Amino acid sequence: MSILVTGARGRVARGVVTRLLAAGHSVRIAGSDPTELQPPAGVEAVRLSLREPDNAAAVLRGITSVFLYAEAAGITAFVEAARAADIRHIVLLSSSATNTPDPQSSPLAASHHTVEVAVAESGIPYTVLRPGAFATNAIGWKYQLMGSGTIELPYPNAQVAPIHEDDIADVATAVLVAGDHLGETLDLNGPQSLSFVEQIAILADVLGRDLPFVEVTRDRAFAGLTPYMDAGYADALLDLWAAAVDPEPVSGTTEAITGKPGRDFRTWALEHRADFAIDPDQRG
Repeated sequence: MSILVTGARGRVARGVVTRLLAAGHSVRIAGSDPTELQPPAGVEAVRLSLREPDNAAAVLRGITSVFLYAEAAGITAFVEAARAADIRHIVLLSSSATNTPDPQSSPLAASHHTVEVAVAESGIPYTVLRPGAFATNAIGWKYQLMGSGTIELPYPNAQVAPIHEDDIADVATAVLVAGDHLGETLDLNGPQSLSFVEQIAILADVLGRDLPFVEVTRDRAFAGLTPYMDAGYADALLDLWAAAVDPEPVSGTTEAITGKPGRDFRTWALEHRADFAIDPDQRG
């Protein structure tokens, strides 16, 4: 089996590559700038822009399965090339945002939904992975601490079940290798629903230092988000947090597919302590 992993700079994709190689599979990695990919020994890194996949036919030559990041702009051309290449299985990394009743109207969901539909209608066997909040999103708090010394939370009690990126990689690899769960959409999240306040408390305990936080208005949070994302996306994200008043149900998909319990947020925090190191010279 020869597998193409797209978006190979991403944490999940890198985890998939490591696992596939350990299992003895041939891997090709792709990104818009292959010089930034740092491929493992023996792995071919190629250029593939998912927005404009003009060379997809060449990239897919000799490939049997694909781990695909969601990118709506070039998806029609990509699936046409995948059909022509007789790809046997696409495992698509999508988002739980598409679970909304009208995903095409949601800035959080629309792009992912477009890709899901294109893949499902392509005639190529597929599996969709819909992870919820990534545990690694917590790294964003580091930059608030570097700036003002305080984490700003518009909805401190919003509940999510953060998923470890390694659990997503484990599930993706298992599905790619087994070639099963065809035509299925798999919802993925972590093993425990936590509020943002509870996540910060776990991080503080792991790091051995206080992580001060303050509740702020929606308008202030919006102003803090829009330098880094589209305004519509920021509004939709704030709506999502505002509505997350109840614990998020745990899907249990990771354990069902891999046979191992999902990694909890404390495990993630212990493994990512170095990501929260702050040089005094970096403070705002």
